[in-house]
Amino acid sequence: MTVSSRARWMTLVAMTLANSMILVVQTSLPLAIPHAVAGLGGSLSTSQWVMTANVLPLAAFMVFAGRLGDNLGLRRVFLTGALIFGCSAALAGAAQDMIWLIASSAIQGVGAALMLPTTLAIVSAVFPAEDRGRALGIVAGASAFFAALGPVLGGLLTQYLDWRAVLLINVPLAAITVALAFWSTPPLRPEGGTRTALDVPGLVAFAVGVGGLTLGLGQSQQWGWTSPATLGTIGLGVVGLAAFAVIEPRRREPLIRFSLFRRLNLTAATASQTLAGSIELTSAYLMPFFLLLVVGLAPGPAGLALIPATVPIIILAPLAGRWFDKVGGRTPLTVGFLVLAASCFALVFAFPYESLLPLIPGLVLQGIGLGIVLTVNDPTALGSVPAADQGAASGISDTGEQLGGAVGIAVFTVILLHVYLGRLYERLGERGIDVTQGEIQQGREFVLRAEQKGIRQVSVPPRIREVLGEFEAAHAYGFQFAFGLMGVVAIIGAVVCWLLVRKDNRLASTGIFSRRSRWAWAPKGEGPGISRRPVPGTPEGEGSGTAPRPGSESEG
Repeated sequence: MTVSSRARWMTLVAMTLANSMILVVQTSLPLAIPHAVAGLGGSLSTSQWVMTANVLPLAAFMVFAGRLGDNLGLRRVFLTGALIFGCSAALAGAAQDMIWLIASSAIQGVGAALMLPTTLAIVSAVFPAEDRGRALGIVAGASAFFAALGPVLGGLLTQYLDWRAVLLINVPLAAITVALAFWSTPPLRPEGGTRTALDVPGLVAFAVGVGGLTLGLGQSQQWGWTSPATLGTIGLGVVGLAAFAVIEPRRREPLIRFSLFRRLNLTAATASQTLAGSIELTSAYLMPFFLLLVVGLAPGPAGLALIPATVPIIILAPLAGRWFDKVGGRTPLTVGFLVLAASCFALVFAFPYESLLPLIPGLVLQGIGLGIVLTVNDPTALGSVPAADQGAASGISDTGEQLGGAVGIAVFTVILLHVYLGRLYERLGERGIDVTQGEIQQGREFVLRAEQKGIRQVSVPPRIREVLGEFEAAHAYGFQFAFGLMGVVAIIGAVVCWLLVRKDNRLASTGIFSRRSRWAWAPKGEGPGISRRPVPGTPEGEGSGTAPRPGSESEG
């Protein structure tokens, strides 16, 4: 396929814009949701569903969308997703009640699921191998930058315009994306004879599994960790994934060919994306609340205060892509995770000061670490699989990021709240203060107002004013504990990348479970990893005279 230089770079702009829009929605909404709830007459319980409704289809259908792109054509699936995304953004911006907003958010998640995995596969397809790492690095780095910039946009648009502007800004951006992709991106249709049947049983099992886990974890704060709803939904997710693991090896054209994970760079990149996503999206979700509830900034300044975490990403994205092209993914990913761990620990030491200036070193290190890791992950994953599987591989990697983010936000937020409330009641008890149910409700209402405007911009009831110092100190302690655990997660990411990632895309040996003489090694990662053709020299293979050709094994 011959693509002009101009078409390649216009395609790169379109795919970068698409990726960035999706991540900005996720990181800008937390600052807008409290205002949307107040404007639409919703409740605190329904506010959780705005984000959950967006993330749920995104996590559940990305692998399917990637395989759909491989099957029907990458550009066709991408354009369909972009149109759904833009139209749903307009619907969300025009919402008249919470049900309308939640439904629009869910539709937008479907559009995002069609877009996200195909963007990276399209870039990988139109750029030659020598430029692919840099191009994918630009997409990932710019996306990480705009994800970090999301709270800035969310805070400014919410404070100075309206919460609807956070949603409506995506309408013209989606239109520009569609126009650029339509005119510049080649069709990228599958080669003749390569179209395969879609794996509907695998899709259903995977969607139930990932959707159940995402929903259960996302709603755990509202439902309670030990509630039947939480345990039942998470249990359904586990059963769905177990069923998926049983179904896929038996499908002739599976949704995910597990043999792809013999390519250790894909396995490592997926694990890396999951761990990095848990830190990236959790930090983007939690940091604005520290600035609002402890430092006391208004939403606009709170968003601007996070710029130190975004600037390094702009600088490092192209450099990290070139670094990958020279040395592969192992060293950049390991270094990136170590820097990310250092950023978490720097923030741990800064939180007790309860002011902005001590946070800046940690935010800068966070931008450096995420800029390296998220930039290098994509070429590490996509460079390790055949062209026919790049849509699916991109879907796997992106699902890891979203699932990691869902798990991270749920787990770290619950830990933060548990530690914060435990420390708060402990300090109140030391002062001999017993809190009544009425005061607890008054405190919740105060926190909701403070999340909308900043704690220094709202009136403080006299009873809460008496314990405001304990309230802020307990919050800082909870943030310390949560971000300390994120630092441990980053160290785990560094170890995984150092052990698994190689420049030459090392393949794992395929174990043989029984009847060793009847099976042959398959050195390529395209097939199931073992061949059912008789091996010459065995009773079944005597007289065949030839060994099985690599990559020719049956999918059965």
